[in-house]
Amino acid sequence: MIKIKRISKKECDEFGKERWNKLDLAHYGKETEWKEKKFKFKAEENGKTLGVVSGKFESGIVYIGTIIIDEENRGKGIGKKLMGKVEEFTKKMGGHKIWLNTGCGWRACDFYEELGYEVEGKFPNHYFHKDFVIYSKYL
Repeated sequence: MIKIKRISKKECDEFGKERWNKLDLAHYGKETEWKEKKFKFKAEENGKTLGVVSGKFESGIVYIGTIIIDEENRGKGIGKKLMGKVEEFTKKMGGHKIWLNTGCGWRACDFYEELGYEVEGKFPNHYFHKDFVIYSKYL
């Protein structure tokens, strides 16, 4: 009888390593190295944090998981500076694409589109049953 059990990240990674190498050959025609590096940047003035952005670089792609600016500091270019830092980081890592998701129709949509991000897909009925949109930008 097959049983399903919890395992550690280490055990899961060890099991997958050899098997992924074979699949990478089939999918990409070569062995690959899946590099991952998390990042966190903040905008600061006079020792006060005004906004943050965080996410991860993974094999040429950056995912932005969080970007948030203090309400009273929105519209001052802080978000643009943080996103510029993410683009700089992506290029330094050798990346070619940045992606993120946000709620459909949210104020953030205009912000991302002003920065050159384009809709790449949608997540209907997603977090808390709200529709979300996927944005990406190629560098």
